[in-house]
Amino acid sequence: DLPLVGDDLARYQRLLCDYGYGIAVTGEHDEATRKVTDAFQRHFRRARVDGVADASTIMTLRDLIAGVAP
Repeated sequence: DLPLVGDDLARYQRLLCDYGYGIAVTGEHDEATRKVTDAFQRHFRRARVDGVADASTIMTLRDLIAGVAP
């Protein structure tokens, strides 16, 4: 999976905010985004914890926001 960039990354950061993470929506894969993604993966998607928002991470985050159990 290629890392998200630009508007796609900003949308992902907004999802993190919607879920309750206090993260700035910058559209850049900064240290804060990596750390929050890493923490999210450790909690909800332990199969691969690398701090990179891949399709599985995003799908899990969207499902949680929608109230669907992962």
